[in-house]
Amino acid sequence: MISSAHAATEAHAQSSGLPQFDSSVFGSQIFWTIVSFLVLMYLLKRYVIPAIGDILDNRSKKIGDDLQHAEKARQDADRLLVAYREQMERARQMAAATLEEARLEASAMRDQALTELGEELAKKRAAALDEIERARVQAMEDVQAAAVDIAMLATEKLIAKSVNRAKAEEMVKDAVSHLEQNKASLH
Repeated sequence: MISSAHAATEAHAQSSGLPQFDSSVFGSQIFWTIVSFLVLMYLLKRYVIPAIGDILDNRSKKIGDDLQHAEKARQDADRLLVAYREQMERARQMAAATLEEARLEASAMRDQALTELGEELAKKRAAALDEIERARVQAMEDVQAAAVDIAMLATEKLIAKSVNRAKAEEMVKDAVSHLEQNKASLH
């Protein structure tokens, strides 16, 4: 049965013009297929596979180098970040120190200004007290001079005698001291 089917296939292959199904050429077709396959494998092994291997090795090496560079860049970035944070901390400390120094300086300047103001006010107060004392003394002298003049006029009119200035001053001093004694005894 197989042989009759095979014969029918051969008859059909020869009649249809398909040489690959012709059993008389199967042996040579298989031989050349194996030779072609072996030549193809030899060429692949000799030229293509080493080229692909080189490409893969180069790519693997490039990826490894890129990874190393990336790791180095990450480490550098980490170092820079640490350095940046240290600089920021130093800058904060310097700013705090500068602010504290400015605050202390401002406080010292304020204290100095208050001290100078106090001294100036004390000088002005002393000058004002001196001026007041001079004005009081001058007023007393003016009152005494006016009293002497009035006493002289009053005495001249009362006794119709002229009194000299020294005598009038002595009388006024006696009157003022008598007034001060009476005033002290009243308190």
